[in-house]
Amino acid sequence: MAFPKYLLLPQLLSYALRAPRDPAKAWDRFWSGIRRTGHHGEVLWDTEDAREIEEVTRRVSSHFIPDLPVIDIGCGNGRFTRLLAARFSKVVGLDVSSHAIEKAHAESVGITNLSFHVADVSMPYALRWITDELGEANVFMRGVLHVLDPQRRAVAVENMRGALGPRGVLYLSESSIDGDPLDHMVLQGATPTYLPEPVRKVVAAGVRPPSRFGDAEVREYFPGAAWEILESGPTVMYTLPLRTPDEIEALPSYFAVARRRG
Repeated sequence: MAFPKYLLLPQLLSYALRAPRDPAKAWDRFWSGIRRTGHHGEVLWDTEDAREIEEVTRRVSSHFIPDLPVIDIGCGNGRFTRLLAARFSKVVGLDVSSHAIEKAHAESVGITNLSFHVADVSMPYALRWITDELGEANVFMRGVLHVLDPQRRAVAVENMRGALGPRGVLYLSESSIDGDPLDHMVLQGATPTYLPEPVRKVVAAGVRPPSRFGDAEVREYFPGAAWEILESGPTVMYTLPLRTPDEIEALPSYFAVARRRG
């Protein structure tokens, strides 16, 4: 039975009152509580779904410059960093959470062409050190901009622009659910008395509620005077089962492949 989405507010506010205000601390709080990853794990977006992996592989193989290193921003436990390392000679995973980076290291033992570091892409000049180390690079981002506020989004985009250099290509995929964060929660199976456990972990950690990042936002943050959009359009982002024990969820999302002008 349908219910007014505003009935979710008491439950969400109870978590918000106990949450850290610093986004970096919220993400570290989230990852510190994760014990299992992958399809049977606790990380909402860490599904190992073959459909998304196939789509990502096809697009980065078509657009990324093969002789450049790849930076995976918001790498989490390194799921897609390892996928990229199978196709490119040098890959670097970055995440704002030190606990996420610890998990990425632990899950990537034996893979010699990748490394992981703590970095907050939403802070000014956060990628300057890696640009000094790598030079120009391709950049991969999955599910970061839609949980940043407008100011942090703008900083992140400027940082990525610097990391790309003249030849690098950016691939991004972000949630594009219509409506406000409450609509997002309803689509993820939330009710006034229940949050699916993978969703509850994100909310309880104090991670900023997601907001839409679709075509209009791409045009806003990647204006034509500064960016060339090579390919873009609707896609889906797969999450752990939320409504049933075994059925993976497909959330409306938007992808873009871009490179800087000038």
